[in-house]
Amino acid sequence: MKRFCFLLFLLNSLLTIAQNNGLKTEGALSEIGFYTMNTKLDEAAIEKELKAVFPDAVFVDESPETIDKTMIYIEAITEVEEDYPAHDMEYLEYFAEGFSEAQKSNLSDSNNAFIIVLYYENKNVFTHTKKLFDWVYKKVKNTDFVVYDGEVREYFLPEIWKRDRVDAWENGIPNAMRQLTLHSYREYEYCRSITFGMQRFGLPDFVISNSPCSNVTSASQLLTIIGQLLLEGKQIEKNSLEVDLDAIENSEFKKVIPGIVYENASKKATINFNTSVPLEEGDPLNIIYQVNFKNKNYENTQVYESEVYKKIFGLEDAVTYISHNEEIMAASLLAKAKLPELKILFNDGLDQATLLLKAPFTTDDGGNEWMWIEVTRWVSLEIVGILQNDPYHIKGLKSGAKVTVQQEDIFDYILYKADGTQEGNETGKLIEKYGN
Repeated sequence: MKRFCFLLFLLNSLLTIAQNNGLKTEGALSEIGFYTMNTKLDEAAIEKELKAVFPDAVFVDESPETIDKTMIYIEAITEVEEDYPAHDMEYLEYFAEGFSEAQKSNLSDSNNAFIIVLYYENKNVFTHTKKLFDWVYKKVKNTDFVVYDGEVREYFLPEIWKRDRVDAWENGIPNAMRQLTLHSYREYEYCRSITFGMQRFGLPDFVISNSPCSNVTSASQLLTIIGQLLLEGKQIEKNSLEVDLDAIENSEFKKVIPGIVYENASKKATINFNTSVPLEEGDPLNIIYQVNFKNKNYENTQVYESEVYKKIFGLEDAVTYISHNEEIMAASLLAKAKLPELKILFNDGLDQATLLLKAPFTTDDGGNEWMWIEVTRWVSLEIVGILQNDPYHIKGLKSGAKVTVQQEDIFDYILYKADGTQEGNETGKLIEKYGN
């Protein structure tokens, strides 16, 4: 049997020579895996079916050095645990949507698998991808098979594959919200968000690094918007892209936009890129473009990142004026009592959690304006963080600024947990009750 070394094979398959515009690779590929439980798929039969879908395709036994025509690699796997094992149960919790525990267990115990890698030229990225997706659904419909999409590293039941891969197209163009996967994770003090899935369309994947973890939602939305604009034919020119939400054509995507912007959003911004980005462990095996938030007019990249999000998505423009009554102060004292525990939790490593603290900042007229910071360092009684709010009464200070506060001055906290729940901000609930 031909032995398939999964990552090495794909690394050898990917072509990283860019065209003159520095954007598209010289070819693309899609890697699909089937986990077929106790059913064995015959290579000759699959080859015949794929030949009917791609009449001009040439079948290959190893990764090609260049992609100058349509080529297909296929391999039946009988030693699944050794040659093509599924990810563990913890991974499947995040990247196997709609699976029951029994289906996850069956996937892990599958006795058979089948691998297909389709190589195609850039001119065929949409037509060949759609044909492949349609054929895959035809193959798994009404079966207990599981599909593994190697480009995004996710597992699919037949009905989810149909929704996200077969039906998520309009006028021959895919919907990035359905086609791409976003990975976001803490990297030291900040968070990193990266796309998976652009390679099969002959385009780079995109990353935002050194971003406050409280910005993960905005970062993921921006990366998906960039992906959609490029899929619809917009071009990165001189390492810049004009992002305009009103320019998006996909009707399903357009329906989502009102729910992610405020009324004061301009819905436009110029996005700059670094185009020479080394791969990190776990990155998609593709060219990576990094969103570049360096701007000489702003004190750090986090401040300018915040400004870009405000331009595209707007912000909730409101301030609450209130005197701290006994009930609010009592809630604040309870929050303060929690701080030593939160300090230990933070310094042990938050992983996917994010910690915000509310602290006073001196206004231009000598008063206090209370604002949230995202904690990035907590040593002794001094706390360093990234400002989350634009102050109303302090000139020269903007959200995204790196600030230092004292533990004794903290008024409240919010702990955003990895499971999507949150803890804290009891004073905020009371301020909303008594405010203005």
